[in-house]
Amino acid sequence: MLDFFDTIPIPTIVVNKENKIVFINNIGTQFLKLTSQDFVLRPIKFFFPEMEINKLKNKQNLTSFYINSNGVNQPLLIQFDTYTIENMEYKLFYIIEFKSSETDSNTIDSTFIKEKQNIIELENKLLKIKNKELEEFNYLISHDLQEPLMSVISYSKLLEDEYQDKLDDEGKIFVKFINKSADRMRNLISGLMQHASINKIEDLVETNLQIVLEEVQEDLANKINKYNAIINSEKLPTLYCYPTYIRLLFQNLISNAIKFSKQDVYPKIQISFTERENDWLFKVKDSGIGIDSKNSEQIFMIFKRLHTQTIYKGYGIGLAHCKKIIEIHNGEIWVDSILGEGSTFNFTISKKI
Repeated sequence: MLDFFDTIPIPTIVVNKENKIVFINNIGTQFLKLTSQDFVLRPIKFFFPEMEINKLKNKQNLTSFYINSNGVNQPLLIQFDTYTIENMEYKLFYIIEFKSSETDSNTIDSTFIKEKQNIIELENKLLKIKNKELEEFNYLISHDLQEPLMSVISYSKLLEDEYQDKLDDEGKIFVKFINKSADRMRNLISGLMQHASINKIEDLVETNLQIVLEEVQEDLANKINKYNAIINSEKLPTLYCYPTYIRLLFQNLISNAIKFSKQDVYPKIQISFTERENDWLFKVKDSGIGIDSKNSEQIFMIFKRLHTQTIYKGYGIGLAHCKKIIEIHNGEIWVDSILGEGSTFNFTISKKI
């Protein structure tokens, strides 16, 4: 979601509630002549030590200095603002005017600045409208849809208990069908609510993924033992992420690898990773039934299923969760698979979240 700030055409520094930098847009890194590794989770005072951050007001303009790569102080005019994305408030520092170290007077044209500020304000308004719509949608799911559904479940259970002797065999089948459909609807709503709740609601934490994987295997011990699953893994790295969601990610991928295993074949799962310049690439390879290439994208859509409930139970939610989790880590997820020969789920976690 923070990638949105790359659309802003002036240098922008994004700071979390602990006053630590979580993002600088592309034009900002070019201006500051830094890479993502130079600033992630550094205090904003790393750039502007003289600022009293907690006393700043929205739309406030202030002056500061930045020591550039040549060791020269560059005077800056900065506009401070705040913005909320997915219930998380961020502090924004727009660098709207500066003097270059190479010339005595090289400033951004004021008309250009005003035009870009108008664009920023318009985009902020559109995002606020979208966030408001999502809040209303979540309320609709969690309250308005739940109440009539619970009524259906209660009355169908009452009908089954109180009128058991008066129902013929066909009537009993109808009641069981109602109960089963209502329970399925309740599970679907629950899954949708869980999906909507996957947000950046916690802080980025330096996390040992090896420990996360070991904890996931402990949680899934009964399932692993039941199917005699074999899980091999390289020693996973420590990196910055949202640990609660990364744990859910591994749990879903491992559970799916076990569930969609071949009949009478012990599931084998291999987990590996590669560190790259801008991200970490992970692979979860299984020996399961595989996926037809024509379905390689739709499996990540919520409630999309390739098999009936009678063959493989589930609601088509797990991989949609995985996709959203990877998106909030500014990464990508995809599958390489051959039908009948297993699948490899690939995902990346950005070093610039």
